[in-house]
Amino acid sequence: MNAKPKVGVLMTLLELYRNAHPEMPAKFGEMWRGFIADAVGDAAELHFSEVAHTSAEVAAEVTACEEAGCDLLVVLPMAYAASGSARDALAATPLPLLVLSTTRDATLPHDMSGDHIMANHAMHGVQDLANVLARAGRDFELVAGHHADSAFRERLRAVVKAAAGAAFLREGTAGRIGEPFEGMLDFSFDPEESNEHLGFEVEGVDPAELAGFAGAVTDDEAARMAEWARGRFELGADLTDDELLTSARWSLGLENLVEAKGLGAFSMNFLALAAVGAGTMPFLGASRLMSRGVGYAGEGDVLTAALGAAVARVAAGEATFTEMFCPDYARDEVLLSHMGECNFELANASRPVKLVAKPFNYGECARPAVPVFQLRPGTVTLASLTEWPDESFRIVAARCEIIDAPEHANLQSPHSRISFGRALGGFLEDYSRAGGTHHLALGYGDLVREFRSLARLCRIGFVEV
Repeated sequence: MNAKPKVGVLMTLLELYRNAHPEMPAKFGEMWRGFIADAVGDAAELHFSEVAHTSAEVAAEVTACEEAGCDLLVVLPMAYAASGSARDALAATPLPLLVLSTTRDATLPHDMSGDHIMANHAMHGVQDLANVLARAGRDFELVAGHHADSAFRERLRAVVKAAAGAAFLREGTAGRIGEPFEGMLDFSFDPEESNEHLGFEVEGVDPAELAGFAGAVTDDEAARMAEWARGRFELGADLTDDELLTSARWSLGLENLVEAKGLGAFSMNFLALAAVGAGTMPFLGASRLMSRGVGYAGEGDVLTAALGAAVARVAAGEATFTEMFCPDYARDEVLLSHMGECNFELANASRPVKLVAKPFNYGECARPAVPVFQLRPGTVTLASLTEWPDESFRIVAARCEIIDAPEHANLQSPHSRISFGRALGGFLEDYSRAGGTHHLALGYGDLVREFRSLARLCRIGFVEV
């Protein structure tokens, strides 16, 4: 997983200023390169443009950022810059846009001079540009404040993190192993809409291919993975050596398939795997892949899998797939769970992660080895991605808390309890009315701001519930 997005920085200035103050472009350009590198250089690979004054210069620099493979284009008027020089190129570029409104000085002294005016008046150039971009129907993010202020920097960094996630939704590849689970329509979508608005590629994978990859895993390779599992987890008493080796073989096969095809996300339909005679369900492999930042969702849901890859980039790898499985109305809590796939690196560190043999009643195969644990307590954000009328797609996000709950000794899948800080019935009503699906990506931290930016950068809808 590439943790750092590539960010192009387009610095603009009124051509009149270049003519009247020839030293200004180089002086201001050097200053702002330093300020931006200090604010966000550790979180992004920065690609600075030359200072652009005319329509031709802006167009050339935007093209250079496109050709450099930038994930985000930051537009920084260093002083007043007329919108006419930038409107056409910025309205036409497919790159997500972030407009910055900032100044050299945090305050204007009462004995200010013309130097203060020249270094601190980009604001009305931003207003000019934002107006014409909005009128042209061009979505963009905008962050305003002093470049050294912590709130400004946090907001800027949130957009940069969002750009890392948006990059996958725009250009990544998600594999679908088997057809989607029949009748689960909430994660269905029109591929043409995806190509136009999100852009990630869906690669269909015949389940027989996974069988081939599993068959190519050597006995030594399976044994080494089994040994890794014995060292990483507390093994259940009834998990047999044969079951562990079978899970190791099929999970390694899954991992090798994902790597060979260059997939940043994937989904698999367990019924499709059972139909081709899978030796077991590779839930352990799915969990290992999520721990490396690969997006995942069950039942052929590539939409949530792609979102999971995006969330992993936003949350620095602290992400996983989940479902709101059962409500506890008396406690205003929800039990999160699924069949056995969860990022075990997010487990509550005060308790062991168990690896158990889970009964599987949906096909003739060995019981899969499944990591069983609760997520560590803390603030998380749940996100759902759905196709939506008039918005192409919509992200529905909710901030909540993982609860430090007692052990659930009889459960044989990873699980956690969450609270939304309000009456559960009301939350569930709002979530479903907003279009939230039954599959979710989970990321650690309060990421609502990042998800809102991600949606704007992808030009899709966003709702917080």
